[in-house]
Amino acid sequence: MIPAWLPEDPNQWVDSFRFFTPVQVRFSDTDMLGHINNVSYFSYFEHGRIAYFEELNLTDRMFDLHSEHSGIIVAASLECQYLRQVHFGQKVNLGVRISRIGNSSMDFEYALLADDQLAAAGRGTVVYINPKTGKSQPLPEEIKQAIREFENSATNVH
Repeated sequence: MIPAWLPEDPNQWVDSFRFFTPVQVRFSDTDMLGHINNVSYFSYFEHGRIAYFEELNLTDRMFDLHSEHSGIIVAASLECQYLRQVHFGQKVNLGVRISRIGNSSMDFEYALLADDQLAAAGRGTVVYINPKTGKSQPLPEEIKQAIREFENSATNVH
């Protein structure tokens, strides 16, 4: 079942992703039937978020606990639609993109491909917080700009 938030043509949606990272499926990620356990997908999404920020050289800014302008991201929501089973030993890649940038939050989308076929689709929101207060704070403009440039904001990120 294709979720309502995905376009009618999931392949076109996958083609809109600019960033992909391989996922190493561990034996411990699987259940007794040999397919990836549902909770493992959320770990893959986290791996993808970190890899995305590393690709854009934003990791230090997104996980800064010590500077005067420190800030970190925390997950506010996560959703996964399981479209087909994925088994240990399959080639798995994760597409990651940011579809919306707000004042202090960002919406991520995830496309998990197994053997080049869409196997799961995810989305979620992260919030940029002050680690000392635990409250949200505005995303620095240079972070927003780097993401917009990478995602070609004219068509993808609002």
